[in-house]
Amino acid sequence: MSDDPDFQRASSALRVLRQARLSRNKAAAIMVGDLVYQIANTGLRSPEQEEAREAAWVAISVLAHALKEEGFACSTLWKAAVGATESWIELLD
Repeated sequence: MSDDPDFQRASSALRVLRQARLSRNKAAAIMVGDLVYQIANTGLRSPEQEEAREAAWVAISVLAHALKEEGFACSTLWKAAVGATESWIELLD
């Protein structure tokens, strides 16, 4: 386990996504919506790491929007958010 704050932030985001996926849509919308703010850009990483963080942020933002506006998100959006977050973690580990 890394002491890197971004690694901890990314790992926390992945845990929240997994928990939200098992929650009711209304609760999941709140949980995922909060992640959008928690993984905001710091601009202090390598371009590759920032691109991975941004990809996770975009995927989580799309998921949050679907949950909020439609009250539902298809499995493709969940997989994209989890996959992008996992890729971000791999670059930080």
